[in-house]
Amino acid sequence: MKSDKPVIKRFFKTVSCQPEGRSWIVMLDEKTLRTPARSVLRLPTKALAELVAAEWEAQTEAIRPDFMPISRLANVAHDHMGMNKAASAGELVRFAASDLLCFRVAEPLDLQELQVKEWDIWLDWAEEKFGARLGVSTSLTPPDIPLDALENMRNAALNMEPFALTAMLHASALLGSCVLGFALLDAKLGAQQAFDLSRIEEDWQIQQWGEDEEAKARADGLLAFLEASTRFMLAAQE
Repeated sequence: MKSDKPVIKRFFKTVSCQPEGRSWIVMLDEKTLRTPARSVLRLPTKALAELVAAEWEAQTEAIRPDFMPISRLANVAHDHMGMNKAASAGELVRFAASDLLCFRVAEPLDLQELQVKEWDIWLDWAEEKFGARLGVSTSLTPPDIPLDALENMRNAALNMEPFALTAMLHASALLGSCVLGFALLDAKLGAQQAFDLSRIEEDWQIQQWGEDEEAKARADGLLAFLEASTRFMLAAQE
């Protein structure tokens, strides 16, 4: 089935990045790369500019935005985050209030034990980082989430570099876990490990009943985006 989207052919020969004041910009030949809002895309670090430039260089005959997750994140961060940082910090805190790691199955016991084994160490880490312990629930009753922990997470988000916050927000949404998002940001784990932690129940089900090819393709796509988001947030802090 053909896409209705117009095909944009590659219109440049060279891609480079260069400093501009305290920011970095990407050049397509002699033209400065701009966002969908037509603003010059100014990036906070050389490392992030190089990631964006590499995506553009990888476009051969046609520009394929669906295969440019880092550039898409950069556009969102540039055009929207400056106006909505407080709202984004609030959204991140909402993830924490319903964090995946706080919700456990009551049964089967082997799955519950696996969740305890793999997730509790990250709740320990979050307690040390944010000064309060996130509770756990195995029922419909919401877990106890201390307000101090949520406020400390909000403050951490507000103090983050805006581009890094954008990527972390997307990563946390994908994982269903603010705790794992912060762990990615602090380079305490990698994208594959975080993804595996977020899919303990799904992987347990696969072991019991087998894997559907369509579901595997979706999971592979999510992992690819998480890997790009992780590279983005780390590069934004260099």
